[in-house]
Amino acid sequence: MPAAIDDETRSEIVFRAAQGYTRSEIAKTVGISRTTVRKYLEKTIEVTEDSDRPRETLCAIIQNDYDWDRTEGKTDLDIDGVDFMSM
Repeated sequence: MPAAIDDETRSEIVFRAAQGYTRSEIAKTVGISRTTVRKYLEKTIEVTEDSDRPRETLCAIIQNDYDWDRTEGKTDLDIDGVDFMSM
């Protein structure tokens, strides 16, 4: 299990990765190890690929609206009022 980080930091990791930052750059900017960055990005990929709505899931993660404590295997998002297609 990677080192515990708050949801805001996790969102920043994913956001910076989406912008093209390397794991080393993300680790230095956020102040955590490169291994922790890698593990959280791997978890993000897993959750996104398992989702019925991967784009919405990724957007929710970046916006810090994703519920990481949800029941395992549940992939539906309950985020109202957000137009993910315009993002």
